[in-house]
Amino acid sequence: MIPRNQPHKVNALRTAPPGGANSADEMRRLMPRDRWLIDLLGQHRVFTTEQVCTLAFGNIHTARNRLVLLNSRGILARFRDAVRPGSEQWRWTLDLIGEVYLAARDDQPTPKFSTIRNKINRLAASPRLGHLLAANDLFVDLIGHARNTSGAQLSNWWSEAACRAVTGDLVRPDGYGDWTEHGRRITFWLEQDQGTEKTHRVIAKLDDYAAFAQASGRRDAILFRLSSPRAEKSFRTRLAAHPAVADGRLLVATNDGTGHPATAIWQPATAPARVRLAELADHLPR
Repeated sequence: MIPRNQPHKVNALRTAPPGGANSADEMRRLMPRDRWLIDLLGQHRVFTTEQVCTLAFGNIHTARNRLVLLNSRGILARFRDAVRPGSEQWRWTLDLIGEVYLAARDDQPTPKFSTIRNKINRLAASPRLGHLLAANDLFVDLIGHARNTSGAQLSNWWSEAACRAVTGDLVRPDGYGDWTEHGRRITFWLEQDQGTEKTHRVIAKLDDYAAFAQASGRRDAILFRLSSPRAEKSFRTRLAAHPAVADGRLLVATNDGTGHPATAIWQPATAPARVRLAELADHLPR
């Protein structure tokens, strides 16, 4: 039987605190790890419980306990769809106190309770939620790998919105990263494919990346993480023939949606074998 998704359940502040949100009192009770997580959520909007554990904890039970505490204080909100049988992981985003803290830190107007409540509900119901979580997952896994690997570091992670500040309307990547491991460094744009676009539409994005590369002078890899081995095969049949790939102006690498992003799962368009993410630096245009 096909599981039926029930209306999403949201655990967040039900009313505005009497006298308004006082973020100063709450922030004094937070650990540096909590502040870092709040800052990441301000940029990347939503994480699952397992993603938060990978980012900042060594134990899933410790992560859950801390997240529930932050939720009870109105710093984080959580939501999920009920799926029978069982339920999916909680998704975590900023609640009123977390949003008020970021606004005060950045010298921005204090957000209203109703605004934040609507923002949480829109995110919980968004048809792009799965896409956002999948894109975030790649970067979360890289941070988790770097926590346990000497010489590995994700020194930059830009959200889709932050990317637009650099790329404008030329391209619309799902994220940007700057990754170093074992002395190799690669900067990359991520295209996260959820199987909702036809292959010719995905290929057409390369025209825009070629125009952006020429206008900006940047030398970044373009990672296409496809939804399945079949989708990757279909994409690659047309990839190597694209003029900007064939003549070496663009470095494009693909993956079939499986495996850890730091490992040898990326196949450059014109190479026969898969390589580690950092090893893509050896394939950059000269």
